[in-house]
Amino acid sequence: MKEVDEELGVLAKLEYMSPTFVIQQRKQAITHFAWDPKRSDVIEMTPNRRGLFLKEEQYVFRSVIGDKCFFEGIHYWEIIADARTENELKIGVCKNKEFDLKTAFCDYSFGWAYYGNGQLRHCDGANGQMFSKTQFKKEGVLGVLLDMTKGTIALSLNETCLGVAFEDEELKSGPIWPAVALLHVAGCSLVTGKAAPACFFT
Repeated sequence: MKEVDEELGVLAKLEYMSPTFVIQQRKQAITHFAWDPKRSDVIEMTPNRRGLFLKEEQYVFRSVIGDKCFFEGIHYWEIIADARTENELKIGVCKNKEFDLKTAFCDYSFGWAYYGNGQLRHCDGANGQMFSKTQFKKEGVLGVLLDMTKGTIALSLNETCLGVAFEDEELKSGPIWPAVALLHVAGCSLVTGKAAPACFFT
């Protein structure tokens, strides 16, 4: 009986790692949304609502939320760095859009974010565990994979997987909105409609 169980386990693992499974997962993660035009008036937004740029004297995080929310499934999007950025962004998701947008969404219990200095943020605006030695600021492409079946957020940088940043039961149920927070002088561009990198599923 033990041998049968082990064999079934190996077969399940092989199926999970199969090229067909990976292709299916990559396609399922394709997501479409733009940024909600409701934002602080000091943030510039491109007409297609994908590009953001902030330049001001104040040092205050300002959040921008996606115009669509998720209730289930796998969702992937990318944030492209802006070379003009002087202060790292906070990038992630939130479960509430009714809050002061002059704060970072991840300061609250309903927000989860990767901070461009390599740390994570959740329920705290100033402290978080170190996640990656690689920083994200003026260049590069940060990929975000939200898996609501597993309740995880995984990240990639330039299509190299950084691993799972968060695992939380709260991430298994919606609504969940994509979100970013910008500080002082910062910008980014949003890319959607792409299949997730294969590294997330192998």
